This record gives sequence, structure tokens and C-alpha cells, in this order.
Amino acid sequence: MPFRASSLLCCLLACATVLMACGRTDAPTTPPSTNGAAATTPTDAGSSKPDVDRAMAHLKALAADIGVRSSTSDGERNAAAYVKTQLEAAGYIATLESFEVDTPIRRTGGIELPDGSITIGTPFGGSLEGEATATVVFGEFGRAPELATVPSRGAVVLVNRGEVLFAEKAHAAQATGAAALVIANNQPGPLNGDLNTTGIIIPVLGVSQEGGQVLRALAGRTVTARSASTRLRGRSQNVFARPSAAPCTAYMGAHYDSVTLGPGAEDNASGVSLLLELARARRTDGVCVVAFGSEEVGLVGSQAFVRTHAVKGAQFMLNFDMVAKLTRPSFIGDKTLADRASAIALTHGLEIPYTASVGTNASSDHASFTGAGVPALMFYAGDDPFIHSGRDSFDNARRDDLARFLDIAAEVLAALTTR
Repeated sequence: MPFRASSLLCCLLACATVLMACGRTDAPTTPPSTNGAAATTPTDAGSSKPDVDRAMAHLKALAADIGVRSSTSDGERNAAAYVKTQLEAAGYIATLESFEVDTPIRRTGGIELPDGSITIGTPFGGSLEGEATATVVFGEFGRAPELATVPSRGAVVLVNRGEVLFAEKAHAAQATGAAALVIANNQPGPLNGDLNTTGIIIPVLGVSQEGGQVLRALAGRTVTARSASTRLRGRSQNVFARPSAAPCTAYMGAHYDSVTLGPGAEDNASGVSLLLELARARRTDGVCVVAFGSEEVGLVGSQAFVRTHAVKGAQFMLNFDMVAKLTRPSFIGDKTLADRASAIALTHGLEIPYTASVGTNASSDHASFTGAGVPALMFYAGDDPFIHSGRDSFDNARRDDLARFLDIAAEVLAALTTR
């Protein structure tokens, strides 16, 4: 989930022994990781209570057994095959829809300091390649009111990670005339991220917490921020599943790819795991399921999907992105849908506010549907400093948090589909 405030930036052996130890013998089985496809244990489908242990088994299969699922990689293909197999076992008509990926990916960047030394920075996906030489100003968390109080026009604006989405920081900095934006991590280690938005025409780089401290001490001094990247070219795929031959009148989705730096348990094996279990337990005619590839490199999969499917006129789209580690949960997207979802969340003891998306394609794959005229809502458990890194492993996901979001999602789906 690139906005995320996090960093580019969404298996084939199920955790059978763990599940058997917990008394479960009906968990999904998974294929060998070498070929990405195999038969699974038949699963009951229709209308039943979603089972978080099934969802956790999917999460382990994706994040631990398959691991890194970066765009166009074998890992991503293996994950797509796994998702397709699970949806077919749940009674869906599932297909793989291939699409071309040709997009810039981040590679190198840095900030040259007044003494000629370099602080390493990682260009954000969706930002401009190039360089900017200007004075450093500090803009807190990069919210528009904060940037309005500092001389950001023509400056290299330094902000802290957190509080608001990466895309929101970038749009706010650009609106004030910043020459470049640098986002400092809120914990030790590098910061990698994706803006998942369009229209950003300034360099945006992430630096470590330590690098941010160095730059903050240089406020008022001149530095040069540089951003460069190469292009990723290849083929990826979405998994499209229909509960029956009936036309799609609504959608649920999640991206199954990860960044190259880690196995993407929270971002976003968690969302796909919730999606698979919700789809199994609450299969509903007309509610189609899409697992998106190549989200981490710029919403490529969801944009390909809305280009090739007549989604306009759908009643809603529910998107699950980072849902297994509650920090600062939010419903992002359509306010009417968010109000209904927030009321349901309150009955589960969670006060989840509404957050508007920033830009046509902000945040995650729901934004591609918003751009196509579909009311869309993302379920988001909050920022996580481990995403887009090797530390976003299976152990980063929390079973109880996933269970709460799974129950809320099931009730929201029921409320939206009950006539």
C-alpha cells in the first residue's frame, strides 16, 4: 500500500502442521512452490461465519511459503495460481487475466550535503526523476497547513513519516511550490514507498530516520536531491473470480503482490487472506472478486482491470489493504460507504474514522474503481513501519486484529447486499 506511508509499496505450502495442532483439518492446502498450482482440499462455500484460522493459513502460504511476490516475478505468478486455486475450491469461476507492465521503478537516489557527502535516499514510485538544488526546510508531517507556515516554495522540503498518506504529503508539498520532498522514516532503517497517485512532478525520496536527523540539522542550508530509476517491463496478471454466470454488480478486491524487499505479510498478504476467506464464507451472486497484481508499482493491475471490464454502474467496491495489524485504522474512499462501515465497526469496539483519498488514483486499488465511477472503500488497519521491508514477515501479522477486520468486513458486505 503505497501511500503508504510506507514503502516499492500488497506459497505454495499451507501451514498444515500448525492448523492440525489447532484441531483444524479443513484448512486450505497449497501447491508446491515450484509450479504455483495444484489441487486443494474442497472448501464449503455459501453463507457461513468467516474463519480467521483459514485466513491465517492463506497468509502463511503467501508470505512465508511463497514469500516475495514482486511484479512480474515467479513469486507473483505462483501467488496468482494459489489465489485462483483457492477461489475455485470455494466454488468460483476463476480466470487469470494477463496484462503488460511497463512502468518506472525506483533504483537509486540521494541527497548531496553541503560538504559533498551523500545521504542515501530512495525515490518513491510515482514521483519525478531528476534533481533539485535548494535550501532545506522542515515541514513536520507534511500536512497542507503545516507546509503553509514554512518557506517551502523552491525548497527541498523535509517531513516526517506518519499521520497522513505519502500521496497527501506529496500533493501538499507540490501545491506549495516545493522543488523536492524528502520523507524521513520514523524508525531506524531505510524508507521505501510508492505514492500510488498521478500528477506528481517533483522528486520524492525516502530517507532513514538517521538521514532525516542529518537533514533537519541542515535546515536553511543548500542540498541537492537526486532521483533516478529504470523501467520494469514484463507481464503480470489479475485473478478474476465470479460466484456464478450472473453479471458483476459489485466487487471485492486486494492486491497480492509485494515489493522486492520483503515478503509482504501485512502489505498485502493480509488483505488477500481476508478476501479469500470472506469470498469463501459469503459467496454472493453478483459480487465478483479480483486479486490484483502489480499494485506496488503503481496500481497497474487494477487500472488494467477497469480498462477491460465494464465496471461503471457497479454498486460498490470493497478493497482490503493492510488489515492484520491495527495501529490507526481508517476507512478510505467513499464517505457514504465509510459511514456505514464505521457504524458496524463500533459494534465491534473499533472507532474507525473516514479518510478521503487524495488524487484520482491515491492509496490503493480502490482508487482505480473510484476513477471509473464506482463507489469504493478501502479497509486499512493503519501505518506500519515494517512494510516494504524484510521485517514485514508472517510474524508481523496479528491473528486477533485480522479476525476483527474479517468480522467487520463480513457484516459490511452483508449490509450492502441485503435487499
